[in-house]
Amino acid sequence: MNPRAASPPVSDQLTPTTAARLTQSIAALRSARAAVAARSLSSRLAALDAVVEDWLRPDSPWMARAVERLPPATGFSAAMIRFALPALLEPLRAAPLERLVTEEAARGEAPALILHILPGNLPGLAAIPSALSLAIGSATLLKAGRGDRVFPLLWLSSLAAHDAELAAAAAAVYWPGGERDCEALALAAADLVVAAGDDDSIAALAARARARFIGHGHRISFAVVTAAAAADPATVEGLAVDVATWDQRGCLSPQLGFIQGDFDAACELGARLSDALGRLAVALPPATMTIGERLAVRRWRDEAEWAGFGGERYVLFAQPDEGAGTVVVEPQAVFRPSPLGRSLRLLPIGGIEDLQSVLRPVRALLEGAGLAAGAGQYADWESALVASGVHLVSRIGAMQRPPLAWRQGGRPRLADWLVRGAGVG
Repeated sequence: MNPRAASPPVSDQLTPTTAARLTQSIAALRSARAAVAARSLSSRLAALDAVVEDWLRPDSPWMARAVERLPPATGFSAAMIRFALPALLEPLRAAPLERLVTEEAARGEAPALILHILPGNLPGLAAIPSALSLAIGSATLLKAGRGDRVFPLLWLSSLAAHDAELAAAAAAVYWPGGERDCEALALAAADLVVAAGDDDSIAALAARARARFIGHGHRISFAVVTAAAAADPATVEGLAVDVATWDQRGCLSPQLGFIQGDFDAACELGARLSDALGRLAVALPPATMTIGERLAVRRWRDEAEWAGFGGERYVLFAQPDEGAGTVVVEPQAVFRPSPLGRSLRLLPIGGIEDLQSVLRPVRALLEGAGLAAGAGQYADWESALVASGVHLVSRIGAMQRPPLAWRQGGRPRLADWLVRGAGVG
């Protein structure tokens, strides 16, 4: 089928599977895996590259369907899907895939069947683990999160439109939390389990998994702006984009911002950042928020205002809509997460050593850092962040565009998936 002519019919979203259907899916995946593993690496990568190309071209029927179907299913605006989803797919082109497989999978044997237990916080996450699994010749079973049951079907349908043989080695399923029969079946069948979610869920899955298990739990990201970079309008605009993209629902979304300078410098940056977030709320409308999420932001705003009234040095910059942007400048550099929904704590710091002292107690929670630094300073700040336990340092404005080789949680992207043996061909 040629997807350039018309997008194929697909179901709106995954519905809860049954043990019988799951058993059939697992058997089909194991049967299909042999043909995929027998293909050359270049053949598998070419097929995946063609799928990504079809998603990213301007008249893509797949992207059009995603922009239509994902907003009502996920709460994100159509503009956000159109803006942010391509950043998840672009790294899956043949060249970066080949580099990653060559560097990390040259001395290992791919598992026959990988179970990926996906979070539901962001749409589009199914593309990365499925593409990586197929690239190394593994069959993949994607267990979708409750909040993203539309994209996995769209993605696998686009794969089937280009390469039915490759698509036969990938399947997406869903079962609700607490459904132990399907979970037990999938965990027992997999040769490797890769899961992402909150820490309690990861610990529970690890205890029940029979195969090798890799878990990615809760992590927090932040931004750092040096004194030399604070006056640059590009710094403010870039930080606003990092905060607004995916409405802070990703592990690379900054929840705190450290500004080198005094409290007044932090307030100046906070005012400009709030204005930038207000403009972005028009271009990229905020996601639909639950009552609980709105209350959390409102409570945080109230706490900041009352602290200011009580004589403490707290300054609030807030957009009228709770989801459109909130910046609170706080007097002490204490590492605490924000309530999300485009909310940022802005904290003044003195220098590199001060930042390292703040980060030291929360090292195990750190994931990414966005950095804006003046000429000649970037390398020193980057080195300090890496030494403090940050796994990905990006320039501010690019925090939501990680490279494919990003070591999430400090783990290699592919090497830990493999077992010792022959390399991937």
